[in-house]
This record gives sequence, structure tokens and C-alpha cells, in this order.
Amino acid sequence: MRPAAECSITEARNMNKRPWRNRLALAASLGTVSALALAGCSAPAGDAPAAEGEMQTVNVAVLPTSNMAAVYLGQEQGFFEDEGLELNMTTVGGGAEMIAGLQAGSFDFIVVGYVPLFAAAANGLPLEIIAANDVGGATVDEEWQALLVGADSPAQSAEDLEGATIGVNALKGVAEATIRASLQQQGVDDTTVEFVEIPFSEVPASLANGTVDAAFGSEPFITATLGDGGRIIDTPSYNLGANFPNGAWATSPAIIEENPDLAERFTSAVVESVEYAAENDDAVRAILPTYTALTPELANQIRLPIFRSELDRKQLDTLVDILVEFGVVSSAPDLDELIRG
Repeated sequence: MRPAAECSITEARNMNKRPWRNRLALAASLGTVSALALAGCSAPAGDAPAAEGEMQTVNVAVLPTSNMAAVYLGQEQGFFEDEGLELNMTTVGGGAEMIAGLQAGSFDFIVVGYVPLFAAAANGLPLEIIAANDVGGATVDEEWQALLVGADSPAQSAEDLEGATIGVNALKGVAEATIRASLQQQGVDDTTVEFVEIPFSEVPASLANGTVDAAFGSEPFITATLGDGGRIIDTPSYNLGANFPNGAWATSPAIIEENPDLAERFTSAVVESVEYAAENDDAVRAILPTYTALTPELANQIRLPIFRSELDRKQLDTLVDILVEFGVVSSAPDLDELIRG
């Protein structure tokens, strides 16, 4: 149980936090439709509200990737504990698994890419984005996801990729859509490009042995490719906008409607965690080897994700347009429903 003095300090600090509380209260007052009613799913999985002064457990889905560092740092720094929350984090394989678990009540909160979020929302699943988590670079040198070529590639720029075979981590996903949009932007006929599916972990080898002409990579595989003599030939997300959206925190409207205090406290802790990660690169690098396969040496070399808690609605509208144009999602989600406030 936390001392009364600590509780009062936390409460005073929370009075000055960002206006997420107002937005969450608004969502509750609007009578957000319950996921249980729309999807026939079980109730949210969070523990019953804790007695005053006791910790409340929340179930959170994460990935074993570098852009999850913020939540691990927030846990380490006590930001969630300050809000009376204990995290039960489960590592899953991808966004679709996260969303399915959220709908089933296995998870209370997830940190996920916008594509699975938008696809699920467009199909009518009840979701609500509560904060951003990470974005692309503000400069080419900061970009931590990029289009790569091998050391022996004759291609020197995106213009040389007409007719190329390009590896992406998932067909008809965000990588393919942003690459197509970037190629079009640079006057390349994207319809001449063939996309094949290659996991991020296989990018360095696939480029070295010539399986593909180029491949979309994320860290630490960018650093590995550059170490083999490969090159960055294009930065699709950056070309569409500095700090282009990548991942966000989401929950079920049922959580917000039925337990607004939980959503309020979790969001406050998440925002504080993301902002702490944004300001403490050394802490991010130090925590990466504790939950990923990165060695401390490699963690000190890679380009770090750019952590950002604010949602950029204009860029999210651009992303939706791109995803619809290239068939990643069949229809545009209602962002006014998905993002309130």
C-alpha cells in the first residue's frame, strides 16, 4: 500500500498532466458503444478495481521490438506504479493477434501499428486510440525504417528501382503502400515493381545473395545491412512526411465506458513513459537487451525509434488515403470514431 504522502504527491502531479483525462471523460459521457455489445466478446480482462491504495493489474500486449522500449521504461521508472497500476505484459506475434485479444477481453491495452488498427476499425470492430507511441524520423538520418540495397547493387536512387523485385515484411501492408507512394512521388512507375514477402530478419541475407533487388528493413537489420556494405536507397515514410505515424496505444471503448478511471490512469502513465523515452536515448539503449534479442553492443549502434505521444491527425488522414489507394484497407475507417477529442 502506498503511503498517504506519496498518493497526495501523485494526485497533485496528475492535476497538471495533459488533456487526455478530459478526452477520456468525454468518451465516457458520450456513451461509447461497448465492445461486448458489438462484437459478442467477453468483458475486459483487467482485474476488478483495487481497493484504495492497492495496485490494480492491467493486461497489456507488446511486441519484442525496439519501439516497445517506452512501456518497459515506464514500468522501470515507476510511472505505472504511481498510478496504482501493475502491468502484466504479454509478448505476441503481431497486430492482428493483439486486436483479437483485445476484442476477446484477454488484453486491456495494446501498442500496435496503425494498419491493423485501421483495418479492424474499417471492418466495424470497436477500438479507440488513446495515445501515439512512435513515429518515423524527422530527418533521413533519423529514419529507423528504410528501403535497402545490397553492397553489389547497381541501383543508386529510387529512380533505379523501376522493374525491381522488392522484399517487404508483409504483402499489402504499410511497407508496400508507403514504398509505392514514395516511388510515385519520385516519378517511378510503381506498377512495374514486384513485391515479395521477406521477414525483417532475412533482409540482410536476401540482399547479400541477390534474392531481391531491394528490401524494406527496420532496426537492427538496417545496421546489419549497412555493416555488410549495403546502402539506404529510399526512406518512404520520411518522404511522405517528417515524423510520419507508425504505432499507437489503443483500447476497447468498453474499457473507457465501464472503467474510465482505469483508462485515465493508464493513459497518463503511457504518455509519461513515451515522453521519457523520447528524452532519454541512453535509457532506451540500456533497456533494449532486457526484452529483445539485441546485445548491448548492437543496442548502442542502431538507429532508435522516435517516440512521440501526440497524435498528428493530418498525417493520419494522409496515411488512410494511401492505405485505401493501394488496397491495404478496403475502406477508410472513421477517424472521428477511432480518435476522439
